[in-house]
Amino acid sequence: MIYSVRVWLWSIVSELEYHLYPWKTSTPPDWVRPEHRIEPDYEHNLNYDWLKSHDEKINKLEENMIAAFEEIHKLHVEIGTND
Repeated sequence: MIYSVRVWLWSIVSELEYHLYPWKTSTPPDWVRPEHRIEPDYEHNLNYDWLKSHDEKINKLEENMIAAFEEIHKLHVEIGTND
């Protein structure tokens, strides 16, 4: 009983995977490019876009940290402790 349920669920997941990931290699086939608006230099831009997104996330974290330190400093000044 449990085995048949697992097989049934696995078939659903594999079918979903097939529809979500239409190509099996790391490079998309030519017929996919216009449909999904993939640029010809997809592989080259993939690393650049990944690095750019991480750089933006790090910059946002730095801005949040600076704002938090400024708020902590303001609170220290208000209560009169100088650490």
